[in-house]
Amino acid sequence: MKYLFLALAILAFSSVVSADRLVRLYDVSPGSVTDMIEDGYDVANVDMRRGYVDIMLPERQIDQAALLSYDYEILPREWGELLPENSKGAGYYYDPEENWEFWCSLADNYSDLSDTPVTIGQSYEGRDIYMIRMTSPTMGYKPPIYFSSLVHAREPGGNSVLIDFAMWLTSNYDGGDTRAAYILDNTTVYFVPIGNPDGYAYNMPNGGMHRKNMNYTLGDGVDLNRNWGYMWGYDDTGSSPNPNDPTYRGTSAFSEPETQVQRDFILDIEPIAAMNYHSSGKWLIYPYGYDYNTYTPDQSTFVGWSAVMTADNGYTSGTCPECLYPVNGDQNDWMYGGNGEQAIMVFTPEVGTSFWGGQNDSSVIVDNCADCRPMNIFICMTAPGFVGISGESEVGIEPILVLNSICPNPVISSASFTITSSGSSNADVTIYDTVGRIVDSFETGSVTGGTSSLIWAIPDEMPAGVYTARISDAAGNCDSRRFTVMR
Repeated sequence: MKYLFLALAILAFSSVVSADRLVRLYDVSPGSVTDMIEDGYDVANVDMRRGYVDIMLPERQIDQAALLSYDYEILPREWGELLPENSKGAGYYYDPEENWEFWCSLADNYSDLSDTPVTIGQSYEGRDIYMIRMTSPTMGYKPPIYFSSLVHAREPGGNSVLIDFAMWLTSNYDGGDTRAAYILDNTTVYFVPIGNPDGYAYNMPNGGMHRKNMNYTLGDGVDLNRNWGYMWGYDDTGSSPNPNDPTYRGTSAFSEPETQVQRDFILDIEPIAAMNYHSSGKWLIYPYGYDYNTYTPDQSTFVGWSAVMTADNGYTSGTCPECLYPVNGDQNDWMYGGNGEQAIMVFTPEVGTSFWGGQNDSSVIVDNCADCRPMNIFICMTAPGFVGISGESEVGIEPILVLNSICPNPVISSASFTITSSGSSNADVTIYDTVGRIVDSFETGSVTGGTSSLIWAIPDEMPAGVYTARISDAAGNCDSRRFTVMR
């Protein structure tokens, strides 16, 4: 994991730090969280599973916490702001300059897989918003998968996850994990690592809890994740009309250049799936966010996918009202329901348990990346099949022997193979890895006319990766299907 961190000299300087503190309130109800949002409090994190809510309070007003809960604590300063020794370089997080250097270096080292950063527009203060395109040289249509972070300027944890995933893809493409080659051979992965460059730059010398962009025309910026065009301004709970509120939605949908830039780029590349990273709370959120009782037509798919994605990392999944609170005008809802094109299967992981807690402890960042990397792999492996991009098949015009499905796919511990035959014979199943080595084989027994199924358990020593199952009989009939193993 050494590649996560750039070795830069730390310059001594004095820094003006944030005057706000992160305060944890215990024994609060979901209804009181909504009340706090409507009253204009900066609600940073909600965890009803463990019974607490984190809010930002000016240090001189810490006593207000007692009005909200009889049981509270002031959290460590480094959780809510950059400490002076880190406020230029962001500690173990990547500051704006280190981000640019990383993505340019990645393109230099893996020029066949990663393009150099390309500017797709400018922010309110004129900073570049850039994207990175990653795919292998193989030809043909490759459905786009979209990753973004730092729409909220105080949330560098998601940015670390994008950096980690890009390094995983490139370093494993030629060996180590066959899923990396499968992803880059079959999809085009786009990264927009800093969606709010002005706010992120502002957080560097001043300490780190500014959330919004830097359009101070009416207040202290616009919440870019309340400025998207689907259900913008639906109510004043999911976003605020007050320019000084943390969830101020702006004067109109897409009023801000930062949301316009991402909107136009998304419409241009037409991704099939997306991961828009935020912090914090260890949530995996999917649409819709604007209403408590409104679900997408793909609710069952979101539930199924998120169950696999969170099986091992301790994240809790659901819509934003189910997990946190209602939001309207957010990026996820627009990408799924408001872009005017195909619905995008989009998720927001809320990374880790604090905003800046990893600045002096690299293990926090390593752990967060380890939690999120399998979710990124899953979405890249699964979404192409969801939109109808099928695996390999050797079936003729009138097949005699057919391997219909492998379910579930990805396979976690065991799978059901469904087989159709027009005759009656014994059939063999052989499992190959991506370089053609046999990793398992077995007989189905007699396959009679019609459809039958069998259960196959993954061998203990079989690593995660992409595999092909091939079924054949004595007459030379055969069929094959590709599947993924998740560990």
